Amino acid sequence: MDLIVRTLGNAGGLWLAVALLPGMAVPGTPSLTLTVVNLLVVGLVLALVNSLIKPVARVLAFPLYVMTFGLFALVVNGAMLMLTSRITDVLAGVSTGAELTLGLHVATFGTAIVGSLIVSVTSAIIVGVLGPSDHRNGH
Repeated sequence: MDLIVRTLGNAGGLWLAVALLPGMAVPGTPSLTLTVVNLLVVGLVLALVNSLIKPVARVLAFPLYVMTFGLFALVVNGAMLMLTSRITDVLAGVSTGAELTLGLHVATFGTAIVGSLIVSVTSAIIVGVLGPSDHRNGH
């Protein structure tokens, strides 16, 4: 259930980031339904990247986190978004013959950092609203 909620949060954050940032885009000009499916797939990839790769990056970059008082997290989050973009570029190649075009394009690392801020804040709000109620009840 946690992965589903995080995927929905990421998809919402990605939608907002793509709408606000000219350097982020989804490929093609699909219908609303296909855009939602694409954002859900990209949101799932981002959730998996954050679950599997981000903890390793945090451990390796721990001295930089300490030296920058945690601001290096912005760089790591941007790198995770760029990695998600690269992974979904491969998915876009796989889905070439299909009706659904998958993927996310992030133009620059600066766009990735700003985009990751938007995705993080939006996702935190969505996960807070949709997440398990035991955390809200103090259990």
